[in-house]
Amino acid sequence: MRKIEKAHNARQALRRLADYLKPHWLRMSFVLVLVLGYTLLGLLGPYLMGVAIDRFIGGRDPAGLGAIAILMLLVYVFNNLFQAVANWIIASISQRALQQLRSDLFGHLQRLPLRFFDNNPAGELMSRLTNDIDAINQAVSQNVISLVASVLSLVGIVAAMFWLNHWLALATLVVVTI
Repeated sequence: MRKIEKAHNARQALRRLADYLKPHWLRMSFVLVLVLGYTLLGLLGPYLMGVAIDRFIGGRDPAGLGAIAILMLLVYVFNNLFQAVANWIIASISQRALQQLRSDLFGHLQRLPLRFFDNNPAGELMSRLTNDIDAINQAVSQNVISLVASVLSLVGIVAAMFWLNHWLALATLVVVTI
């Protein structure tokens, strides 16, 4: 069993990975806008559900309930549309960046001395390269966007809690942190 290796300098590794993503900064910015959009829409849906229950179901207003139902439908449709577009764009960015990374890696392997290949079995090298590039692909195309969306959701939920009822929000945060 070989030990799992980590980057010797994680900050430098991230900086080098960022160099592959720099040419796509405009599309990455658009993805962040879409993530912000679908996060806000994801927070708006439950709020509209509460409004529907409190005002229109409790107030027995079928016309208002129909209008808010249509608004909720639009919110969820746009939420899913923004998510799909953001995932599609980030997957495209990831594939283009990884194509350049693979090309650079191949060029680097071509310049290595034969002694390197004598000391390292070809299967092990191929396995390592394939797994590392797949891990980078997963990190760029899924994990980063999920992390950003989760942080935005958490901040949005806490803000909404304080906006709706600051005493209840404080009580909830006290209980959660204990």
